[in-house]
Amino acid sequence: MLAALAVNWVLLLLRSAIAMTFGVVVLVWPGLTPVSVVGMVLLFGAYAVADGIVAMLMARSVKGLPGFGSLLFEAVVRMGTGVLAFASPASMALALRSVFGVWALLSGIAALSAAVALGRDLTGEWPLPVAGALSVFFGALLVLEAGLFLEIPWVIGPYSVLYGFTLLALALRLRQLAFEIAYP
Repeated sequence: MLAALAVNWVLLLLRSAIAMTFGVVVLVWPGLTPVSVVGMVLLFGAYAVADGIVAMLMARSVKGLPGFGSLLFEAVVRMGTGVLAFASPASMALALRSVFGVWALLSGIAALSAAVALGRDLTGEWPLPVAGALSVFFGALLVLEAGLFLEIPWVIGPYSVLYGFTLLALALRLRQLAFEIAYP
């Protein structure tokens, strides 16, 4: 699995850029009003679909290898949540905190599972487990803390930026491995 992911390190770099861009946009988003919450839901939907598509391409590149299922699960969760955001933005706006929280929890579990699969081939690999742990932490925070509605941008924004940075670190590590594989 590691060699297949290393060849496609650019996909992980793209996911990193998507996550960090979404996080920064959320952080500079003006105050939450009913209209702006629907806009944020649509922005989240675009992020989730775009990230899910790239995650699906990554999963496709490791089809049949250990860890494929967790990457596929993460891609489906991300794309499915994005499609739901577009299908019913008003309903999604009412449950944004919970939806994003569950989405982050499921994505974190998938990332941790993929990290276990990668850990068989790679020692000292920290970015993916950190990304998974961040997702689980922020997801649980959103699901369990009912009073966070107005603070959503201050939870989702930093989470997305941190998640993007961990994916960036992993992409750079995989780029190095791709070079080592190509030029032993």
